[in-house]
Amino acid sequence: MGKKLFISYSHKDETHREDFEDHLSVLKRRGVVDVWHDRRIVPGSEWKGEIDRNLEEADIVVLLISPSFLASDYCFDVELKRAMERKDDGVAEIIAILVRPCDWSDCEFSKYQAVPKDAKPITTWSDPDSAWLDVVNGLKSHIENFEPKFIEEDVPSIAGSVGVSVSFKTWLDDTEIALTHRKVDTVSLADIFVMPDIELDESSDSEIVSIKSIDSVIKNSGFYLLSGEEQQGKTSILKRLCSRFYDDGFVPVYLNAIDIKKSDLIEVISKSLSWQYESFSYCDLIDSGKSIILIDNIDEIGLNSKYAGRLIEELNSLFGFVIMTCHSSFSYVQGEIRGLHDYVHGEVLSLGNKKREELVRKWVALGQEESIDDFSLYSECDELKARLDTVIKKNIVPPRPIYILMLLQMFEANSQLNLDLTSYGHCYQQLIYQAFDKAGIKKVEFDKYINILTEFSWEVFQKDGGLDEARVEYFVDSYSKRFLSVDFVDAFSRLRSNSILTDRDQFLSFKYPYLYYFFVGKKIAESYSEVSEVKRSVEALLRNLHREDYANILIFISHHTKDSWVLDEIKSTLRELFDAHVPTSLERGQLAFMNDFMRKIPELVIEQREIQKERDDHNENLDRLERSEEVQQGEPHDLLGNINKAFKGIEIAGQVIRNRHATLTRSSLFELADCGVSTGLRFLKYFIEISDSAKNEIIKMIAVHLSESPGISDREIEKQAENAYLHLTYGVINSVVRKVAGSIGSKEALEIYFLLEKEKQTPAFTLIRQSIELQFNKSLDIKSLSKSLSYLHDNPVGVRILKEMVVQHIYMFPVDYKEKQKLSSKLGISIQGQRFLDQHKLGKG
Repeated sequence: MGKKLFISYSHKDETHREDFEDHLSVLKRRGVVDVWHDRRIVPGSEWKGEIDRNLEEADIVVLLISPSFLASDYCFDVELKRAMERKDDGVAEIIAILVRPCDWSDCEFSKYQAVPKDAKPITTWSDPDSAWLDVVNGLKSHIENFEPKFIEEDVPSIAGSVGVSVSFKTWLDDTEIALTHRKVDTVSLADIFVMPDIELDESSDSEIVSIKSIDSVIKNSGFYLLSGEEQQGKTSILKRLCSRFYDDGFVPVYLNAIDIKKSDLIEVISKSLSWQYESFSYCDLIDSGKSIILIDNIDEIGLNSKYAGRLIEELNSLFGFVIMTCHSSFSYVQGEIRGLHDYVHGEVLSLGNKKREELVRKWVALGQEESIDDFSLYSECDELKARLDTVIKKNIVPPRPIYILMLLQMFEANSQLNLDLTSYGHCYQQLIYQAFDKAGIKKVEFDKYINILTEFSWEVFQKDGGLDEARVEYFVDSYSKRFLSVDFVDAFSRLRSNSILTDRDQFLSFKYPYLYYFFVGKKIAESYSEVSEVKRSVEALLRNLHREDYANILIFISHHTKDSWVLDEIKSTLRELFDAHVPTSLERGQLAFMNDFMRKIPELVIEQREIQKERDDHNENLDRLERSEEVQQGEPHDLLGNINKAFKGIEIAGQVIRNRHATLTRSSLFELADCGVSTGLRFLKYFIEISDSAKNEIIKMIAVHLSESPGISDREIEKQAENAYLHLTYGVINSVVRKVAGSIGSKEALEIYFLLEKEKQTPAFTLIRQSIELQFNKSLDIKSLSKSLSYLHDNPVGVRILKEMVVQHIYMFPVDYKEKQKLSSKLGISIQGQRFLDQHKLGKG
């Protein structure tokens, strides 16, 4: 096995580090050395932890000495200090390479051997390659002669000596679903696992949800109960905790409560120990003082309540660190089970936007962790996540790890088994087929079950909810009269037991929304032209487009049919919304009341921000927004209903464009895009007009709130109130432009938005096209931005919105310094501290 070589250097010496690696290529190819430096950190990782871990594992620490290295606090005070400690312990060697002349002779590390020959800096050699060759020759002798001293860990001997069995290690690595990836032969659980968050069950009257990471909660010994719905990944959580605890020197013991048939705790644990570890007994476990018990599926324990309670109480008395999992419904009776009263309860959450991006990032980086650049990683990640979000929407498909991985697998395969469906319709169909397979339904019976569920969905739709027992009997009777006989007792049993149908409050319905939407959309698409009742239902869907479920049904109808009636109905509905207004142009004259305000607000500055943190913050905000929307109830009044209808309609139009861009004609795409954008701009025109007409009343209302603050004069109150009003108005204009772009946009149909901009020739269409280009193409096109800026140059509001788009893009994607300089010159945005950020993004000089 080769020696692990850690390179400590300043990023200002990046080219010297690259030259050094080039000269090490033969040694690396032969497996003599395994080189690590901080550029091998996967974007998004916790960089300091990665550096510390690799420094601790290094056999040889190479220092690239230069003035910049000596000036770097991190290199000098952190990496060098720890390297010298490990050198003194005899577990690592230090080699100093002089790359640039500097005053290093008085430094403590000057006592170690320096290369190249005579400690002559690389840059002072007439032939740098000869200098590097001398360095490599010196390095070879160290590699051959240095053997690190073995140091026993300062932990109980059991943690260092107990060996994990091959079968248990294989089980810990197993994803339990078949995954294939174009870059790697085998995908392990560690490769793609993302630790979900939990919602803590805290006794508090506060309505604020307490959401924490599992790592932050289970960081000390104690008793923990993690509940979750089926397929929430509870077993995978215990697997990863098991691996992590073992690596940290503990002895975790995994138990599946389903297999516990006796209350003899010693026998139960001993049986698991014999499977998990080599030559390790129950007495060894007790003596170690480092045991952690992990029990899966405690709600399915094979003991009655009396003996289950007795076993749990004995477990609690012997072990101080126990983690259990159960189904969500079990947590409601936790207090009634002996021994579980003192357990901290947390509900395992599905993967929100932040966690989904983390999983997608791992998937994209698989097999190319060391070579993929930041821009490619984030671009591919965003493209995949956008496709995931389109399928998942607002929990239409439960955003649980297994579903996300299944969808990523579909995107990877990119197969189209049913050309009558859209690409996204195909994804839903594949999820249904996989559910059929799990239910033991033979492929020859797929059509029968699809027909049953299609007809059943129509009954649920007409009832506007699940079916009670009498209604189920009515459905079975009417179905049997129209179609061949079906054993509905067996059929419903299969569908119930495999997450397709469920009994909820004594009503039979679909387990997950995507199943209902898929089948009712199929029914409507197939029957629209023939059944008047179905045609009337579409009219009801369009009238109530503000309803989330109705909007989703329309989207699913578009998955099932290419007939033009769907587009015609959608366009007709959009044209009726805010039809008393023409689309706003956002011309300078329209926004003249804001021009003076725009001159007074501070100029934009590109601040020093870490890209991954910005992306995390963005996703956390999306998660908070989605949670707040979940608790909103009630029907909106007419105006809000029309606003919701407008944006739901724009989203549907955009979904159709993204789904059908390859099959719709250019004119159909253009008309649909025009219809969607114009609807958003008609609403914006309406907003600007009512905002302007109600300006005085709004300012008075804001002034009333400001007047409660002491020490502010009436003139100051009036001025602040007017500024607040203008901030609000500008914020809405900016948000609507981006919302319309995000809803209607498509990467594949980008040329359509250029044609639309060319025909309309208004600032509004230019801003929307530019926003679509940035959101869906991911890259900054300086030429395109310059053209947009030239057109908007005398429009303060338009220029400000354009600048904010660019700054937001820079915060979310890697942009090199030269390109930022061009942007700074073109857009007049200063780049405060940006070079410093580029050089210090991993904490170094």
